Amino acid sequence: MKKRSPKVTFIKIAILIGLGASNVGAQAGEDVKALLEVLLEKGVITQEEYNAKIKKAQDDEERRQFNEAQDIRRTTLAIETKAEEEKKFKTRFYGLVSAGYYSASNMKNSAIDASGMSDQPKGNNRVGLKVSRELDADTTAAVTLESNFSSRTGAVGKDAGASGTGTNPIFDREANFRLISKPYGTLILGRGPNLQTDLSGAFDARQNWNFGGLKAIGRYAGFHSASGINRADKLIRYISPIVEGFNFDGAVSLGGVPGDDEYGKNYYIGGRYKNENFEIGYNHIEAKLSSNETNNRVDFIAAKYKLQNITLNVGYVITRNPSNSAATLSSSTPGGKADVDTLFAGMVYRLTSNLSANLGWYNVQDKTSTNGINDVSMAATGLTWSPYKEWDFFIDYARASRRENATAAFSIYDAWRPDTNNSSNLAAGTKSQSGISIGALFKF
Repeated sequence: MKKRSPKVTFIKIAILIGLGASNVGAQAGEDVKALLEVLLEKGVITQEEYNAKIKKAQDDEERRQFNEAQDIRRTTLAIETKAEEEKKFKTRFYGLVSAGYYSASNMKNSAIDASGMSDQPKGNNRVGLKVSRELDADTTAAVTLESNFSSRTGAVGKDAGASGTGTNPIFDREANFRLISKPYGTLILGRGPNLQTDLSGAFDARQNWNFGGLKAIGRYAGFHSASGINRADKLIRYISPIVEGFNFDGAVSLGGVPGDDEYGKNYYIGGRYKNENFEIGYNHIEAKLSSNETNNRVDFIAAKYKLQNITLNVGYVITRNPSNSAATLSSSTPGGKADVDTLFAGMVYRLTSNLSANLGWYNVQDKTSTNGINDVSMAATGLTWSPYKEWDFFIDYARASRRENATAAFSIYDAWRPDTNNSSNLAAGTKSQSGISIGALFKF
């Protein structure tokens, strides 16, 4: 038998050590096989050694691929598990704040003009927390806490629009639990808004809730009130799924306060229908806003149609107070409403992608025996520039015309209180009013 030289033996050993130490990949495995075949042809290694090394390389590659697949599976599973947990449990902090400058005439019966910093000139300031948990693919449970606040005085809660005094709840806008089901609809329990809030906001062409818009008109005419008409305590509300463009919306508020079990009791039924560019909404309310003697009955119907860059809005509201024939109109006392018909219409024209103009007209007719002395006719217009999704910059003008012998107080703005130390509604008066508002609104 021919004896191998030490040099050949050294080369053989070095190659075998290198092969045993290498972490062979798919391409590297082919290179090793080619090298082993050369060594086999040169007689550096035997056929048995060749076969053994080829098998070892194949086994190492299979183990490497298996371990790599296991790592990928573990990583993928961890990512999917984390994503699923995040999908099921969500926390959202949100809000809205608007502020600006105003100048208005006849802010009081003594014909006082006023100007200064305005609070909430476009939308009600708010801050809220929503925590939701996905129970399954079709069902989600959520808790919402939301409070109004003043950017002018720092007051929080129901009294935020006034001077900051009082004993009102912090979570005046919402404090409720929701069960949301895709096939069965949404159930809301607790304090919260109702369908009237949704419809008033959706069908007011001005898109300015507080200044020269439907809110001020609604409060005067009896179809807006934070306690009973638009928001309610002990609310049980159901919103159906949308079927062929239509959904039903109904609720009952159990009401009741110490000494008056009937206060705040109400119910409503209504719904919305949408078909491409056309939408219509209706709501009927029976609300006891102060006691057994005050029972506001409201029928609200409105529609809008979008045609290219123009959206047209129109609506009609009937407010009746059958329990108290002596009730009179008031911008501050919900229980003091009488028989009123309200007609409103308007339009929004989008001039560019981030600039729009709006126009609104509102007419309130007092149907009692006062011969219409408390009628109100209001026109308002404005421009809104939205350079970013979160920001609106606006300028608005409104004028409300009254009769000389009017006795019921009205305001072009929902809650203008120029004097920080005075909690009375300094904006309300019986004379014609006009005013301008400039400001900004930020949504987060």
